[in-house]
Amino acid sequence: MELKKRDISVDIIKFFAVFLIINSHADICYPKYSFLATGGAIGDCLFLFVSGYSLFLGEMKRFDNYYKRRISRIYPSAFATILVMLIFNGGFCNLLDIIILGGGRPFLNAIMIYYIILWFVRKYFVYKIHYAFIIVIFSVLVAYWFYPYKYETGERGLYGVTTIFRWIPYFGVMLLGAYIGVIRERLKFNIRFDMLKLVVCFIAFYGIQFFAREFKSVAPYQVVTIPFLYGIVYYAYKCCNANMFRRIYENYYANWVILVVGGLSLESYLIQGCVITDKWNNIFPFNLFFIAIAVLILSYVVRCIARLFGQTFRTEDYEWKKVFSLK
Repeated sequence: MELKKRDISVDIIKFFAVFLIINSHADICYPKYSFLATGGAIGDCLFLFVSGYSLFLGEMKRFDNYYKRRISRIYPSAFATILVMLIFNGGFCNLLDIIILGGGRPFLNAIMIYYIILWFVRKYFVYKIHYAFIIVIFSVLVAYWFYPYKYETGERGLYGVTTIFRWIPYFGVMLLGAYIGVIRERLKFNIRFDMLKLVVCFIAFYGIQFFAREFKSVAPYQVVTIPFLYGIVYYAYKCCNANMFRRIYENYYANWVILVVGGLSLESYLIQGCVITDKWNNIFPFNLFFIAIAVLILSYVVRCIARLFGQTFRTEDYEWKKVFSLK
């Protein structure tokens, strides 16, 4: 994402999102502390926030060209993931499963649907309806739709289900990112108050879920946490604009790490299921470090293959530097 003045918070958010999502799927890597394998909902929302934010910064394109760009970014990585998983795990993957489920990751279905809706939102409503109002209405609809029914029982609840109902609140986060992308120049930042609000939202988000474990079904009570989840994402964005993070970002080596890791956010989400294992639990907690490194290395391989796929189906010559570029 190129801007006249680069918004460093977007790169930093993607960096954190990668490790939050890896950690949330690494429950088998915690011998006695599996409750620490959390942060997936926050990581997913940070990723969706950045996606919505970035989509509203570029030029408004015709829908077919706009959607083609989304497909060309997502599905080469999905195909590359399947290839790498076949090499490492063996087995056979159905082509239809790759196309529809995005390489075995059903959540990609939701992202591709979000892209369609956001194009129409931007074209017809960007100057007519305040995005904050849309987000509020969306949250109310989620609460109304989800609460009366027990779609999921047990500890996983709303943020652990794989049904379409999980997609609904996450779309509001993408809308939030789109809205912030539109009004970013009018935002005011106060790191102390923003950090305090971030902490309050974080405590409320996990606190409500902690006490909800006393009940048979967690999901209805998790509906109440949705506004706090949005708050975590919003105030995380604001806090990442702080001078502390700016100084870190401006360091050559830190900048390189942030951009490389953040650039692998999609691929790391797709491939981590192939890497996470409990075979290294005897060296806990160092196993978590090695697994994260392994995920990032394999994510880089996936992205290189995806770029190779993308260039193969174009008429231009291969650009090998771009294929193997770390950024």
